[in-house]
Amino acid sequence: MFQTIQPREIFDPACWQVSEDYPSYWLAQMRKQDWIRLLLLLSLKPARRANKPVLAGQALERLEFKVCESWLEAYQTWKAHPGSIIIQFRHSYTDWTRGIPEILPPDKGDRLGVANIAGRLVCRPK
Repeated sequence: MFQTIQPREIFDPACWQVSEDYPSYWLAQMRKQDWIRLLLLLSLKPARRANKPVLAGQALERLEFKVCESWLEAYQTWKAHPGSIIIQFRHSYTDWTRGIPEILPPDKGDRLGVANIAGRLVCRPK
């Protein structure tokens, strides 16, 4: 099921979700440059001087998110929703405390990784 996320769910400690089953858990791991890349894929021109919550808010207004348990679920969801973007979070070999976001453009969803993947989000335009 796709979910709409509000910026406060990512940036307000009082609203933080600790479950990996909720999209805000994964979105909180994104860096400023990840939000900029996501906005560029949505054909938006981000203000590079904007702070991360502002950039995230612009993306969250236009996307719904689904956490996928497996490679197959992410691939099938991407295929079922044309124009969707996949964000996979890959652990480095030296740091397992967080995932490094890798954003796959809408036409590259078939390039899902299988090694060191901590989680996958499918982002569907509203």
